[in-house]
Amino acid sequence: MEGQAGETGDAMDIRALERENKMLRRENRACRVQERLFERLLEMIGSASEEKVLGHAMDQALGITAKLTGARTGSLFLLDESGKVTGSLLTRGEVAPELRSSLVGTVLTKGLAGWVRTHCRAGIIRDTLDDERWIHLPDEPYAVRSALALPIIKRGVLFGILTLMHPDPDFFDDESVETAQMVAGHMAVAIEGAQLYVRIEELNRVRRNALVRDLDLARQVQQSFLPPGMPRIKGYEFSAVNRPALSVGGDFYYFYNLDGNRLGVAIGDVSGKGVAASLFMARLSSELQHYTRELDDPGQLLERVNQELCERSKHGMFVTLVYMVIELSTGTGYVANAGHIPPLRQEGSRVAPPGRWCVQGAASGGNFRCLLRAGRVPPGRG
Repeated sequence: MEGQAGETGDAMDIRALERENKMLRRENRACRVQERLFERLLEMIGSASEEKVLGHAMDQALGITAKLTGARTGSLFLLDESGKVTGSLLTRGEVAPELRSSLVGTVLTKGLAGWVRTHCRAGIIRDTLDDERWIHLPDEPYAVRSALALPIIKRGVLFGILTLMHPDPDFFDDESVETAQMVAGHMAVAIEGAQLYVRIEELNRVRRNALVRDLDLARQVQQSFLPPGMPRIKGYEFSAVNRPALSVGGDFYYFYNLDGNRLGVAIGDVSGKGVAASLFMARLSSELQHYTRELDDPGQLLERVNQELCERSKHGMFVTLVYMVIELSTGTGYVANAGHIPPLRQEGSRVAPPGRWCVQGAASGGNFRCLLRAGRVPPGRG
């Protein structure tokens, strides 16, 4: 008797070890499934649209689960926290949106997937001919005699419903349920990663579109502060080209019709690029429009503009600027340079800055003349 009891105990231990070993193998397979799904997901990211990434992740998850359980085909539904279907992979493949909506509604209301959705536990159909939970849809491109459906739970919420199918009756058993449940948990992590990628890409696309609209508006604003055309003055020829490095920039030029048959010309560059530079340029344009009518001397004008900008500028932005007043009757120009690239004057074949130019830095107001080079420019080509 003692020998028989010992043998029985050994046999029970062996069976327990076999069950534990089988469970460990299933868990190992499930971990490999998750690893493969993430590998496929990483391969898709950057090379396909967001919708294709999510669809590919669902398709791979369903295919791998079917392979591990021996199922021939299956379907997969993803749900949000309110229970609304956010994604579906039907057994019959791609169908028209209207038909897809009808099929999903029918299956999740009356079919096995609907039963699982209501009871939130796995359901097995041994034979679809004898189980009212199975709905035989019209024009089915497959034969189904047994089915297994189970909920995919993520953080205590119904995340999806997985249905596996086989053409033979009595194919799925409790072991199939255990295998599918183990794989489903890992599958949910990979699919959730794909969903997160889709949401991030959608947000990025919205932000990119908003940025494009903002930059286009800023570009229009910038262009509105540039002259609509070149001055047409007998004996003079003017031309200008402005190509921002980005959609908008801080490059600036303008012409001012002054009293006494004179013309003011300003050329500048605001530090930085983009919207901030464009807005600072708008501020500069406003100051110049105001002071060109009050101050005749280019040096005094730049000194006053500098004071105004320093009092109200932020984030350390600055502008370099050249301002010239041309006496149109004589061709003589009076120039002041505030840190900008010196203008060039052509006399015969010689091209050089008109006089000596030096830049010592930027001023914060007060004495600006030590940083400003101003002088008279005789007639010539510039």
